[in-house]
Amino acid sequence: MTMIRRRPDKVTQDLLRPLLTTGKAFNFIAALSLVMFSLYVYAFYLQFVQGHGFTTRQSTPVGAVWGLYAAIIVFFIGISHVGIGVSAAARLLKLEYLRPLTRIAELLTLFCLPGAVLMITLDIGRPERFVLNVMRYGRIQAPFVWSATVISVYLFASIIYLYLSMRRDFAVAADLVPKWGRLYRLLALGYTDTKEERELHERTLWWLALVLIPIMVSVHSVYGFVFGLHGGRPGWFNPFMAPFFVLGAIINGFATLIIVVVIIRKVFQWEQYLSLQIIRNLGRFLCWMTVLYIYFTAAEYLTYSYTPPAGEAYVVQTVLVGEFSHIFWPAMAALIIGFLMLLLNQTIFHRQFTLWITVAGATLINVVLFATRYLIVIPSLLRPLLPFPSGAYTPTLYEWGAFLGVVGFVIGAYIVFLKIFPAIELPLPGEVEGKGS
Repeated sequence: MTMIRRRPDKVTQDLLRPLLTTGKAFNFIAALSLVMFSLYVYAFYLQFVQGHGFTTRQSTPVGAVWGLYAAIIVFFIGISHVGIGVSAAARLLKLEYLRPLTRIAELLTLFCLPGAVLMITLDIGRPERFVLNVMRYGRIQAPFVWSATVISVYLFASIIYLYLSMRRDFAVAADLVPKWGRLYRLLALGYTDTKEERELHERTLWWLALVLIPIMVSVHSVYGFVFGLHGGRPGWFNPFMAPFFVLGAIINGFATLIIVVVIIRKVFQWEQYLSLQIIRNLGRFLCWMTVLYIYFTAAEYLTYSYTPPAGEAYVVQTVLVGEFSHIFWPAMAALIIGFLMLLLNQTIFHRQFTLWITVAGATLINVVLFATRYLIVIPSLLRPLLPFPSGAYTPTLYEWGAFLGVVGFVIGAYIVFLKIFPAIELPLPGEVEGKGS
């Protein structure tokens, strides 16, 4: 029986280096993330004691019953889309150049989904009643029951997928990283790295990736249905909400992945593993998905502006020329600029490819996606079809603090994981010999 090679090769040593050394930057970012997360805890405490009315400006019947929290939930669930998308593409389509990215992407799913759940616990008002009441009184026709179901299944299946893909790494690292050796041996569960075990894991991961793709699509489709099946809110009742949300999630996730990959590449000096060509391929994909998003956005507002019912006309007016125009037009300008930065850098002037332009374009697009989620949620809530006067809503500092807190949770959990576990799959023996020859 072939056992795991215990003598580390140069590639394995390099990939395990972040686990063996701790710099001041890690301590600073970890402390900053903890401080940021404390803002969420404080907002949660105030809201639990004082209620929504104290910590937010959400109100009913005059005002927005959903606010910044709902936009943040959709934003983080969108980012989580990229994990299984990249990993499944690498395995199902045998895109080997994506293999170094798979775990980095999967971690975005692993931590952004709980980040979204943290915001859900604030948004629902009484989190201690949520699980019990959904299980006891939830109806199968309700989109919120669908969302609770698909998020739970997606998170559980993603954890299994990540664990199976890491089991060999646990066994390899057990003797090479002494301070975590016992933990790795426990998690490896007797893995011995035989050919049969590798083949079994690859087959299992292949089928699990195939199953996870429709689950992944359903997660964001459900949040599109949460809005799109609301006939009583102008601007929401739309059969294209689900595919529009899925497209936005793909763009959101890949834009975030580009930023994270570039940061990891720079911090760990992994230029040979996370090559410029990989980042260029991600940039190209993001560029052409952004074209579709621009088309969807133009089609949506053209439809609503042409001969709309009174409710839709009122909502669109507030977005295009009214109180929300100061968000909409800068967001659209940033979307076009971000797209052009990617297009020029990836296609027209590709021989002068510049990394920072791709990162800047991805960052702009990410900011735009957050702004557009806000514009989906708020204007329609402030213009009800029922005979209530128009309301007003502006996020409070508590809401922004909660947002920073969830960002701190995601960043902190991500860097702690990278400190304990390998960020890139460790090479197989044949790959190591090939690299050394």
